Amino acid sequence: MNYISIEFFFFVMLSLLIYYIIPIKNRWIILLVFSFSFYLSFDKIYILFLLTTILTTFFCGVLLEKSKHKKLVLILCIVINAFIWFLTKNYNWYALTFNRLLNVLNIDLFSMPVINNIIVPIGISYFVLQSIGYLIDVYHGYKAEHNVFKYSLFLTWFPAIVQGPISRYEQLSKQLFNNKKFDYDNFSHNMLLIIFGVIKKMVIADNIAVIVNYCYQNVDSLEGFILYLGAIAYSIQLYMDFAGCVDICRGVSGLFRIKLIQNFKSPYFSKSIKEFWSRWHISLSTWLKDYIYIPLGGNRKGKYRKYLNILIVFIVSGIWHGAGICFIIWGLLHALFQIIGDITLSMRISLKKVLHITDNYSSNIYSTIITFNLVTFAWIFFRAPSLEIALLYFKNMFELTNLYILFDGSLFSYGLNQNTLLIVLLNILLVFYVDYKHYRNTFGMRNNIQSLHILLRWSIYFLLIYDILLFGAYGVGISSTAFLYGGF
Repeated sequence: MNYISIEFFFFVMLSLLIYYIIPIKNRWIILLVFSFSFYLSFDKIYILFLLTTILTTFFCGVLLEKSKHKKLVLILCIVINAFIWFLTKNYNWYALTFNRLLNVLNIDLFSMPVINNIIVPIGISYFVLQSIGYLIDVYHGYKAEHNVFKYSLFLTWFPAIVQGPISRYEQLSKQLFNNKKFDYDNFSHNMLLIIFGVIKKMVIADNIAVIVNYCYQNVDSLEGFILYLGAIAYSIQLYMDFAGCVDICRGVSGLFRIKLIQNFKSPYFSKSIKEFWSRWHISLSTWLKDYIYIPLGGNRKGKYRKYLNILIVFIVSGIWHGAGICFIIWGLLHALFQIIGDITLSMRISLKKVLHITDNYSSNIYSTIITFNLVTFAWIFFRAPSLEIALLYFKNMFELTNLYILFDGSLFSYGLNQNTLLIVLLNILLVFYVDYKHYRNTFGMRNNIQSLHILLRWSIYFLLIYDILLFGAYGVGISSTAFLYGGF
């Protein structure tokens, strides 16, 4: 069931109606029923993997409170669930890579078998990480949940199970199990968030995907500035697609008066890669920091150990996102960007003093542009279907010989006509304007809209819906693509 579908809309409305109307003491049971129903709507075989994670981590959590061998119990349960995730998501790529390596080295060993028709349960990367985080918290002293149905709701809460954000039990459980009363202001506030999410996805991400797909499918015959624009377009597409999905998830959850954590804070206005990772996919970067980086020693064991820990964290992040050398290179690039930034920090500060450069508006813009370009170049490995395509993309892109495409109209021959491209650009500027205001902590768009007079407020609502209906990528022969991060 796609988040952007009529079926999902009616599913949410039915869930809300039953949740708020039926006066039962334990109303969270309704949420559990609908969460399992939502997950079963994808493929019934997926439920076996979900139940395995629920049952193993639930009983492990209870056992951690009583066992004298806590570390052994924790490691065993993490290994079981991490193995299930690895088997479904990454195993075949590593098996094929290992077998090729044996052939190249001419080593006579048993090759790893390849599994045909392997099942990849939707959302497994999210509910496995969420359950492992829960176990580690219990290991460190948090109280375990002793009601398997309540624990099941925590892992299966339907707005977040497919693409996150990754929640902590202490944060989410306090909201899931308390009966809520319907509140109109809360309802309209979160419906507006859902509408913004749909605009990001359907009007921006799905339209701009046409240019991105054209560039990556024809990289061998393209060169120069169009490929650079394609790389920038993918940066924007991925952000709008993922942030749009999270807006929808947070909005739907908010309709039930359950607040999911914020996953983005204006990431493309970051002035360094380190800052970028404090603003992009915040729930994942926080998870990696709390459960991998800090336990490894963080920055407490010297400079070189800190750099090693950063490398490990970003390699894990690359592997988590997908199988293949491109994802590992993408992770390594972000690690190297951070390490180089840290090594050169004192030198850059000294150079600024010598040149009398202050942290003013122009220098901040320069830092933001450099950071955005570094992130964009790394995304090329993230998007490319193979290392060969990624390297070819870089090779052809840096032949910047055709800036004229910005002025001669040929830009409109790459998939979007002039009017559609103009509308997409206007929507992008609106989103980045709001992001900039949020970055400066000077703007709360939804609160501002809701404070307007009712006629003006509803005029804006209809204008936003009109934007989706008129310019969204849908209709005969066009299908709204699956959310990009749903594949990770």
